[in-house]
Amino acid sequence: MKAIEYSDYQGADSFGVVNVSRPTPAEGQVLVKVMAAGVNPFDLKVASGVVRDLLPIQFPFRPGGEFSGVVAELGPDVQGFAVGDAVHAVNGMGGAFAEYIAIDADKLVAKPSALSFVEAAALPVAASTATAVLDAVAVKTGDRILVHAAAGGVGSILVQLAVNRGAEVIALASSANTDFVRALGAHQVIDRTSAYENAVAGVDAVIDLFGPDAQARSWGLVKAGGIVVSIVAPPDQAEAEKYGVRAILVRAAPAADALAKANALVADGKLKVHVGRTYPLSEARDAYRMLATQKVRGKLVLTMG
Repeated sequence: MKAIEYSDYQGADSFGVVNVSRPTPAEGQVLVKVMAAGVNPFDLKVASGVVRDLLPIQFPFRPGGEFSGVVAELGPDVQGFAVGDAVHAVNGMGGAFAEYIAIDADKLVAKPSALSFVEAAALPVAASTATAVLDAVAVKTGDRILVHAAAGGVGSILVQLAVNRGAEVIALASSANTDFVRALGAHQVIDRTSAYENAVAGVDAVIDLFGPDAQARSWGLVKAGGIVVSIVAPPDQAEAEKYGVRAILVRAAPAADALAKANALVADGKLKVHVGRTYPLSEARDAYRMLATQKVRGKLVLTMG
């Protein structure tokens, strides 16, 4: 089978298509024929060595942390799935950029019929991450939250999940994405290149999906006792203390239950998945070059055939 692998920390430039043996599912595992796989910033962090001390890997390494596909074979003692079932999942740090993947059955979730395989591959990481962030904030009805990078893969899902929880969402996005983000349910959309500090005040939470610059400009926008949450970089605790707010970094783990709950919202028409562009597996490098521009609306997805 074909797969993407790399053997040094040179980022996406080291990604190469290789021919490898199809895996055999072990006890409790399922072999899935991968139809599509999501493209995520975390893959670049791993491939560039940024997180090597925290999350070391062995070369050659196969990237890809989420996918959709069809069950091809069941390992011993697997129940609840059958050959031919359409599924999707967060599989962890890597392995999804391949034509087949062997994965623990308890990580798999049935693919909603309302989603194509491409759309289903774009949801698992975003749903798990957005749910972890909103749970950390303990978002409730009436809360005002400011979301950085609201048009991206995680942001576009987080905005919708927050609205479903009853929050008032103030979203930051490029002017080109204003209508897109408003259609997600955001109550107010502000150009991220503007002096937004003059337009926002007293929010209950700031959700940083962008990076340190976004954090630096956000401290004064949170009311006393509020919270700044990032999935990108650890917030400055000295600044948090200075402004009388809490600040945390959220690292989302694979969560089948979060994905299942998101799927229920999809089925009810309350959650939409937006794919900005697809690339064949052989063009994975190009997909990550596009991702690095930070100008992606929704999610980028690799297709296998």
